[in-house]
Amino acid sequence: MNRNWRVDAGAVSVAVKEVRDVSANQTLLQHRVTAALAAAGLPVPTPLTTPGGQTLLHVDGEVFTAVSWVEGEHVPGTRWSFQQCRQVGELLGRIHAGLARALPEGVGSIRHQVPTPVDARAGFDRYQVLIEERPQLDDFDRLALAQLDARRELLESVSHLRPDDSADLQPAGYVHGDFHQLNLLWRGGRVVAVLDWDRMGRCRRAYAYELIRSITLIFTSTDTGVVDTERAAVFTAAYRGVIAITDEQILHTLRRLWWERIGDLWQLNWHYMRHNNSCDHLFGSACALLKWWSTHLVLMEQTLTSR
Repeated sequence: MNRNWRVDAGAVSVAVKEVRDVSANQTLLQHRVTAALAAAGLPVPTPLTTPGGQTLLHVDGEVFTAVSWVEGEHVPGTRWSFQQCRQVGELLGRIHAGLARALPEGVGSIRHQVPTPVDARAGFDRYQVLIEERPQLDDFDRLALAQLDARRELLESVSHLRPDDSADLQPAGYVHGDFHQLNLLWRGGRVVAVLDWDRMGRCRRAYAYELIRSITLIFTSTDTGVVDTERAAVFTAAYRGVIAITDEQILHTLRRLWWERIGDLWQLNWHYMRHNNSCDHLFGSACALLKWWSTHLVLMEQTLTSR
């Protein structure tokens, strides 16, 4: 992905990024939009410019950007006060509203495709064969095989709960794309910076999709997979005070995202296809969340539609 540095120059500190994860054109779009969001009063770092007024610096074929350094800390969502949950729920709503103003061409309705059981089983089979062909299995291989078996069993037991492909279209637009606690900086009890906008320019989604995805990332215990439903309820209600989403739209998206997680093996793709182990720890936490979520479907539904 990108490479980043903190550069201190006297009394001034800047965050410098070598852009690797998106194209230069996508980065320029990101700069235009984040500047508009910051001008609207949102805590979004804006790009610094070269003496020639450019927000990109090309050096030896590489592309660099910079923003002023923001002092702050990451705070786990399970430690937020209810007031902080309200603050960030409203902030996500304001971001979506601001993106709709900055990128009105993305506003409209969308229907996210629901993965099929056939697709899920094909993924399970692909990785099982790949792992079993390894000359010697390690701890991660054994964990992956056990979880693949568990996912097959879960898929068979809940196949009748697959969401309907023909559900109503959902309100959508461009979204942040990766809104979670590690992309938020806090200082003095408030969010002072929303970071990492690289997915924004290629991420047109249903607003409910980003809302619920964010909840599962922010309010889930990485050890047990348990979602802090009280904080999630406060966060959701605050968001819905800014962006209008119906209970039916939330319920469909909640069920769709849960179903998608059953066949989602992106961490195995990184480990076995990209030969990158940096996300191995996320596989276990994702499995724990899926196990908890699958046995608490009604609780999650009640949580996110409560007022």
